[in-house]
Amino acid sequence: MTGTIVAPLEAGELPDVASIRGMRLDQILLLTTAVLVLVIVGLLTALSAVSTTSQFEEASATFTERTQNHARELGQTVSHTLALTSATSLRDNNYAFLTDVARAIIADNRNILRVQMFDADSLLVADSDADAKLGTASGGRKPERSVQGAVFKNRPVFEFQEPLDYGSQSGKGLIVISYSLDELQHQLQVLKENKDEALRTTVRNALILGLGFVVLASIIAAIQSRRITRPLGVLTRRVMQLAAGDLSARAGQATGAGREVSTLSVVFNHMAERIKVLLDDVRSKAQLEREVSLARTVQETLLPGREAFQMGTMRMAGLVVTADACGGDWWFRAPLDEQRVVVGVGDVTGHGLSTALVATSATSGFASAMTMREPDQLNSQVLISALNITLAHLGRGEYQMSSALAVIDVQTGLIDYAAGGHPAACVYNRLSGQFASLPARGPLLGASVSSQYSSRQAQLRPGDIIVWYTDGLTEARDAAGKLYGTQRLGAAVQNNAQLTAEGLRDAILADVRAFSAGQPQRDDITVVVAEFSTAS
Repeated sequence: MTGTIVAPLEAGELPDVASIRGMRLDQILLLTTAVLVLVIVGLLTALSAVSTTSQFEEASATFTERTQNHARELGQTVSHTLALTSATSLRDNNYAFLTDVARAIIADNRNILRVQMFDADSLLVADSDADAKLGTASGGRKPERSVQGAVFKNRPVFEFQEPLDYGSQSGKGLIVISYSLDELQHQLQVLKENKDEALRTTVRNALILGLGFVVLASIIAAIQSRRITRPLGVLTRRVMQLAAGDLSARAGQATGAGREVSTLSVVFNHMAERIKVLLDDVRSKAQLEREVSLARTVQETLLPGREAFQMGTMRMAGLVVTADACGGDWWFRAPLDEQRVVVGVGDVTGHGLSTALVATSATSGFASAMTMREPDQLNSQVLISALNITLAHLGRGEYQMSSALAVIDVQTGLIDYAAGGHPAACVYNRLSGQFASLPARGPLLGASVSSQYSSRQAQLRPGDIIVWYTDGLTEARDAAGKLYGTQRLGAAVQNNAQLTAEGLRDAILADVRAFSAGQPQRDDITVVVAEFSTAS
């Protein structure tokens, strides 16, 4: 059955979730998954490219070094051999033979592009290049063994120099062999092209693989995000229903959405149940509070007000201070006839509404008991016995009450009193300053219809003050747990005896409040003060 919180909420009171901006959870999952896959693929591609480049550079360096070593060995061997075989021809000035030898070397070895021979005067005496001019200077070349890079007809070469000792007094000659680097450059170019092709292949494969990963990851993320966001969406709608007052809103089973989402659904259902129970409790408590308020109103209506009651020489004032919304204490006063007044005080055991109802019933029952017989047949014993029977039938023995009753002749000061399990009233004389009490014994009222009570009489003197009270007064405690007690009550009466009945009542209540300042009131407190003065 659908419940609502008192009344449906107005539309404007709900949060405007439609105005919340931002990406949905499934979109965030898809986006983050795609970005993550792209980053991983990009890193793998970059790593592969770096690895390929590094391998190419290592292979290129190795090949270059090997080719250079090979060229150096070949150039040095050829130049050294040529130096040995050309010494005699150079010494005999057989330059034509030397030129033929140089050209023969070029013809036999395609990597040797040029062979030059210089005499001791650094003049060119033989050259494989047909365009070279014999007799030109060597350009500052020294007759010593060396290897250096150079350019011949726009082609890079290694120049290997080998000194030529042919017995000249001027010194040594020089053989220069130019070794081509075309083969090396060609091989390096091939390696570079292979590297570029490998890089392109790597990037292409990585892109294809990355695209495949993105598609696959997107599909998986879409399926998984759907499994997660679907129950979350249902849960969100149920939360909005609950916020709108629909207490029947429940989240379904979040199967496959993860333990956290499933836990959230279970917790939401539990929370919704608890809210329903709590709201039912709130309604029950609200109804109970209304009933308690009504009971308190009825109780206050039946109890005498704060104003003092005056009858002849007797002035009387009382008050009930409850510890809860409704109390179990009561008091009553009413004229019995033209010269007698009846006063009663009671304290029902326990607390709560039921106790208050019993106290209210006792008050009304006490008033009814006064009408059962003629006034001259009524006394405190008859009244307390009738009240006991009424309470026994009403509470069936479950509720008991202490009570003190008195019938006072306002002209003669004769007081007839009885009690059942109640503290004795305190009597203080303003004129003599002496204390007395009105002790009377009897069982608690309501325990049995057969309980017996007896009454006693006493003579009031002018200036007497009688104080009836319930045990909530003398059992009040201070912060240290000390009881207020009858001695402090007597001191409060003595110190404020010059006040009127209502003034003394208020002074006693103020004193007990000051004594237990800061401590919660544990029990109902009732104080009734009566003052007897000389007849005018």
